[in-house]
Amino acid sequence: MNRRFWASAFFAVLTATSAAAPATGGDAELSAEKSKDELRYSGVFPAHVKTVACISPASYPGSRSHRRGVELLKKAGYKVKVLPHAFTKPEKGQRSAPLADRLADFYAAWNDPEVDMILCIRGGRGSEELLRNLDWSKLEKRPELYFHGYSDVTLITGALLAKGYGRPVAGPMAGSMTGLRDSFIREMKAMYHGEAVGPFKVGTLVPGDFSGLPLTGHLERLTRLAGADFRPDTRGRVIFIESVHSTPEKIREQLQTLIDRKFFDDAAGVVFCQFVKCGKKAEVDAVLEEFAPKFGVPVRNGFPFGHSSRCATIDFRRRAVVNNNQLTFPAVVKEK
Repeated sequence: MNRRFWASAFFAVLTATSAAAPATGGDAELSAEKSKDELRYSGVFPAHVKTVACISPASYPGSRSHRRGVELLKKAGYKVKVLPHAFTKPEKGQRSAPLADRLADFYAAWNDPEVDMILCIRGGRGSEELLRNLDWSKLEKRPELYFHGYSDVTLITGALLAKGYGRPVAGPMAGSMTGLRDSFIREMKAMYHGEAVGPFKVGTLVPGDFSGLPLTGHLERLTRLAGADFRPDTRGRVIFIESVHSTPEKIREQLQTLIDRKFFDDAAGVVFCQFVKCGKKAEVDAVLEEFAPKFGVPVRNGFPFGHSSRCATIDFRRRAVVNNNQLTFPAVVKEK
């Protein structure tokens, strides 16, 4: 057997392996799917949630995992409405579907009385553009309509909180649900069903116990939210912060921007979450330790929320409690 034969054989194996592997497109929101349980999302949402609308308010969901996440919801027994432009490919040189298409999907999903939850398929970039052009007068407030997403969708969940629309929830989107660990699927179910969630072990950067309703987001998007006309009130809030694909230098700049914009003033406390692909961990930790005392509130770190398979779900109406080195979401007391 000659050298040309072995080269051809190697190329064939490499091609077959690449074709079989799940495509992620470099999307940091995705994790490889390992579970074979097709029904693992059955009953994860409250009993009254029958219909879930899937939209793409930001970047184009081009991975097989994005479509796979939608299929998992269908297999779980939910009626899934994929909005017409959710998988529209963007024009050349663009990351997102045309703005008019994304707005049309947003309005249609929000105003559909059959829809009990809007689930974003992915983040990326584009939420800010959508919000700048959103006509709020076209939306009913619908306080019990769940709106679920994170990453770039930080801007939308924050704006909904500021405007008093819907019920924002930060957590894994359709694309990242495929690779979510089973333990965090159980945590998601507990969060949605009003059961106790946690305790989670967290570290202490600035001591002091605290509690309050959450505000959760991607660090860079929080800086934009803090300077927008749809900025939410952070008084008494527990602010959860994560980031991805950043650097210690950028994290430093963004934290300073939030301080300058008085984002932490009168907050109950701050919880640093996961900083994924942000450079050397020691350097990131050093920046967080440096800035934590500048916030003027207690600060914890190490909470499992962000761009990984270990990603908690956080309902903005579920109170978070930090006591010593533990963070919990107490069970909701149901009215008799």
